[in-house]
Amino acid sequence: MIIINILIKPVMFLIFSGIYTSVIFEVSHEILSVFTSSGLFSGINSLPPQIANLILTIIGFSALLITLAVVFIVKNRSLNKKLVQKNSEIEDANTRLEDLNSVLENQRDALAKELVSSEMLYGIMLSSAEDGIAYYDIDWSLQYANTAFYNLIGLEKEEYESIDTEDINKLLIHPDDTEYFRRRSEEIEKNGVFEDELRIKQKNGNYRVLSSKSVLIKDEKGQPLGILIISRDITSLKDVQNELVIARDKAEESNRLKSTFLANISHEIRTPLNSIVGFANLLNDPGTDEETRNEYIGYLNQNTERLLQIIGDIIDLSRLENSEIEIHYDPVRINPLMDFAEDYTHNLISRSGKEIKFSMSKGLQDGKDIIYADEVWLKRVFRHLLDNAVKFTRGGTIEVSSALAGTSLMFSVKDTGIGISKENLKSIFEQFRQEVDGHHRPFEGLGVGLTLTKHVIEQMDGYLWVESEKGSGSEFFFTIPYRPVDIGVDDVPENSKSEVPGTIDWTGKKILVADDNADILRYLNRILSDTGVDVVEARSGEETLNIVRECDDIDLILLDMQMHEMNGLEATREIREIRSDIPIVAQTAFIFEEEKDLIIEAGCDACLIKPIRQDQLYSVVSGFLNDN
Repeated sequence: MIIINILIKPVMFLIFSGIYTSVIFEVSHEILSVFTSSGLFSGINSLPPQIANLILTIIGFSALLITLAVVFIVKNRSLNKKLVQKNSEIEDANTRLEDLNSVLENQRDALAKELVSSEMLYGIMLSSAEDGIAYYDIDWSLQYANTAFYNLIGLEKEEYESIDTEDINKLLIHPDDTEYFRRRSEEIEKNGVFEDELRIKQKNGNYRVLSSKSVLIKDEKGQPLGILIISRDITSLKDVQNELVIARDKAEESNRLKSTFLANISHEIRTPLNSIVGFANLLNDPGTDEETRNEYIGYLNQNTERLLQIIGDIIDLSRLENSEIEIHYDPVRINPLMDFAEDYTHNLISRSGKEIKFSMSKGLQDGKDIIYADEVWLKRVFRHLLDNAVKFTRGGTIEVSSALAGTSLMFSVKDTGIGISKENLKSIFEQFRQEVDGHHRPFEGLGVGLTLTKHVIEQMDGYLWVESEKGSGSEFFFTIPYRPVDIGVDDVPENSKSEVPGTIDWTGKKILVADDNADILRYLNRILSDTGVDVVEARSGEETLNIVRECDDIDLILLDMQMHEMNGLEATREIREIRSDIPIVAQTAFIFEEEKDLIIEAGCDACLIKPIRQDQLYSVVSGFLNDN
């Protein structure tokens, strides 16, 4: 720029100098005229005009040259000073520029090092991340993916890259998730972000659940660059979530069933109680003849049995939930047990008033039917199955059979009743479950009989199952291990053999009956009086101890465990300090095994469970009085 200025100024100066020369020539000519007229340069006039003009021009031009020379010298000196100053400034600027370039180079090197370090760090971080990270360009072509990404999809990098984009849906995506990519594209185009779950198929055929988030990446001008996708394996979390949902559903269903069960309890208990109270009041009618009175007594007995069975089921259910059901193995005759089932079924059919035919098939010979089993629970199993058979059969047949099947003994109860739908075949064994619930259910029951039966059979190392079809009846099968007893027939007592009232003579024996309930005392006194025994009554534990101290001829004590002031356990321990030889039979409403253990540990010799039946009382007491 400076050189251009130097060249332009002389040119402009020359242009203006030409103009200036013309002006000088005219001025010189005028001056010459003046000098000539005044006598100066008079000699010039004598010269020819051309020569005179030339001389004057030379003189004027010389003056101009001198003037230009002076001006140029002055301008040149000024320009040289400026050039020197500018050169100095340029040198200073070059020095500063060199320093700045050095700084920039150092900064560039530092930035390059930092960039390399940061790229390595970011690369390590991305590679070490447990979440799958992938970056696609705007055309969904994979540009980068970390190790976790390939681990999540279950493929090596080369395997994944060899798959066409169109084949990914078929090979990797769950059939129900094929719309994932379409929805992702729409959401990213609309909102710039998409998040959802996706199921990826692994090489072993299993599916892995991924929580994936896709984000549209833009530059500083807002132009799309690509899509960043971050995926996380939530398979375990989904499994836990599903388990929690199942547990919640089960809890809600259990609460619903329990509510139904409680409503059923109220109905089931009040129904027989209504009959008991009603027929008991009718017995007070003085106009009732003997035949009608006996009919009422029969109804009372039936409903009492039914009420006791309901209470027993409720108690057994509580024992089942607390894992307190125990199996006791003793020699049991199977054929007499089958006879019990036959008699029980005939009674049920008779009470129901239905037209049902019953048949029995025994598969074991006498003597070969003696096995180790729990007679009490086997009877309960038959009761539950036969109750259902009669209840759900309006008319037709009921068949009971037993047979030896390898190392197991198999029983079956078959009916021609309403049957069970296929979808309910398994659920009927669940607690509180009935095929029809609510107030509109056509059949009574608590819905716990089959639950108890299945648990007891399994406790005996057996198996219970059912074959049924809606409208065609049902057949229940159960097996127990066949464990024969290697003793003679005569060595095994008859099952549930009890003393027959009227054949017992305990004349001369004395029994102390202790109970704080007057009605129970009156009942026990009444059924014992038929045997000729002398009954002494006590209304408390203290009174019982006083009688034992005063009377040394007491042959047996029938002692209630639940009395005020001094309970039966405390009284038993005190009695044992007075007399250790006297038999003590406990009467209690507690039927749990631990309660029985406490009663025996306290010093009792046997235990009767309330309500006490006449035959049970005779059977237990006779074991002590007859031995004496």
